[in-house]
Amino acid sequence: MSTSRSDAVVAADYYDGRSARVHRVELRLAGDRLAVSGGDVERIEPLAGLRVSEPMGATPRLVKFPDGAHCEVRDQAGFAALLGASGHRDGWVVHMQARWRWALLAIVLSVAAVLAGYRWGLPAASTWLAYELPERLVNQVGGSTLTLLDRSLFAPSKLPAARRQALVAEFAALATPDGRRPAYHIVYRDGGRVGANAFTLPDGTIVVTDQLVTLAGNDQEVLAVLAHELGHVEGRHSLRMLIQSSIVGLVVAWYMGDVSSFAAGLPTMLLEAGYSRDHEREADAYAANMLRRNGIPAARLGDMLVRLEAAHRDAVASDGSALDYLSSHPASRERIEALRGAAR
Repeated sequence: MSTSRSDAVVAADYYDGRSARVHRVELRLAGDRLAVSGGDVERIEPLAGLRVSEPMGATPRLVKFPDGAHCEVRDQAGFAALLGASGHRDGWVVHMQARWRWALLAIVLSVAAVLAGYRWGLPAASTWLAYELPERLVNQVGGSTLTLLDRSLFAPSKLPAARRQALVAEFAALATPDGRRPAYHIVYRDGGRVGANAFTLPDGTIVVTDQLVTLAGNDQEVLAVLAHELGHVEGRHSLRMLIQSSIVGLVVAWYMGDVSSFAAGLPTMLLEAGYSRDHEREADAYAANMLRRNGIPAARLGDMLVRLEAAHRDAVASDGSALDYLSSHPASRERIEALRGAAR
């Protein structure tokens, strides 16, 4: 700070830091010190020991004293002149904020940083967490999620027990692509309005609806879907998506101030979140390799996707419902053709 003098006087509100009482005061320079006077307030403090806030639109600027007292200054121009006379200079950030090009650049960079964090940072963090969480916690999340789904969406399976057990045994007899078999457990449910569906829970539980088994043209198509789901289990895709969706949901709920709605919507999160394209490609590749290794054409999964597409269109046309397999496993002609190509 310089020791230049100024006759400038600026009005301010002074708070002593001990009570809410406001004191009307005047600020002026006294060499390299700031003099505060008005009513029963008289003090002179070295400018170097004060903390002066940066200008922020019409927001009052603050002058903070070492003992906890502070002044609020609303006369922006007058205070800027007083500070200028003292030799005080605002930081480079203040000067950048005053220029629209720099402000626009800051906005663009901020948006880019948020989008990059969502696109790459959030999936990377979710993947790391998926492999670091204790298995006990993962099993607890999977079990509680299935309980909530049973209460809100599903009913007990109406398929004959022998039919269910036969499919489980057929799938258990298949060899996996790398010889390792990730921990999984297959359960059947009447899907109701969910319709033909199969998905994995964070603990490796594969949920299959009666409607999907009924829709399949043969057992190989059901086995193809199960192989695809085992690919999701192998990649921990369900847990990664749940972590990612939970992070986003909690942030939005915190911002909106309604965490209860987030908790209430957790049961359907797995159905509506939707695997990423990378997850689908990984699971498709896993299923194609597994099917080929067991002498089953990889096109069986593509055939099943065609059936699911048709069922999806019918569901939307009849009642607008789209809470089915394609809601969480977005299919495309590209995927179907890739599977048929893998078979050839």
